[in-house]
Amino acid sequence: MRNISIIISICIASFIFNSCTKKEAKEEEQTPVVSVKTSSVTFGEIDSKLTFNGNTVYLKKNLVVSPISGYVCKMSVKFGDYVKKGTEIFQIQTKENKALAAGSTSGRMGIISVPAPSNGVISILNVTETGAYVVEGASLCTISENKNVMVQLNLPFEYNSLVRTGTTCQLDLDENTHFAGIVVQILPTVDAANQTQQILIKPQTNKLLPENLNLTVEILKTRHNHTCLVPREAVMTNETQSKFWVMKVIDNKLAIKVPITKGIENDDMVEALSSNLKNNDLVISEGGYGLNDSTAIKVVK
Repeated sequence: MRNISIIISICIASFIFNSCTKKEAKEEEQTPVVSVKTSSVTFGEIDSKLTFNGNTVYLKKNLVVSPISGYVCKMSVKFGDYVKKGTEIFQIQTKENKALAAGSTSGRMGIISVPAPSNGVISILNVTETGAYVVEGASLCTISENKNVMVQLNLPFEYNSLVRTGTTCQLDLDENTHFAGIVVQILPTVDAANQTQQILIKPQTNKLLPENLNLTVEILKTRHNHTCLVPREAVMTNETQSKFWVMKVIDNKLAIKVPITKGIENDDMVEALSSNLKNNDLVISEGGYGLNDSTAIKVVK
């Protein structure tokens, strides 16, 4: 009997041991491994820019006036036409000439030619058809010199220290159209109500820009060189956005939490200050949300 009891006890102990071993192995097999994508830490240059709205203006506008009182007997232009200096754009007929019977021998006497005083575009047309009577000095049209287009920016005076004559900025027409601009004039007055100062910027483009075109002006505020940069999507934060961190990848197996202080940021990159990150370190750029420190991971492409 005693031998039988011993044998039964050994069987029970063996069963319990095997069950525990299998359970531990099963639990070990079920340890979660999170699939993530990674990006490299880089060191480089990042800018902080201020964005303002501007609009195009033509600085040179020439008013064309009638040299005499009379009737507009000929118009050679229409609104929006480009004209060259010296080209005839109107003919004015005196009242006396008009009063003469058709076919008289008066010839060209009493008909005055009005030439364009400069190259440019007819931006205002005050006479729309022939036969109109105008008095001496009346405005016929306005010619704007579109080669001398400027971008007008009303800059809040608090940012006055960021611009000087010769300062380069970026002008954006849309997401795909960008070109440089150079500050050519800073007016010495400030708008009393808005406390803004008028800045004139020369666009560096061959595009013929129409007047009153709205565009965006980007002015450099700060630039940091050789600083630690991480992808924007790699930066995580708490609910109050008071703390920030990235998940650094170790040996492609483990993700550890690395606190950072954010510096300059743009649409793609964030400057990571006080992070102890090194160039070419890998951080999780996708799949890292909600991960705990020292989480087992699997890097996927």
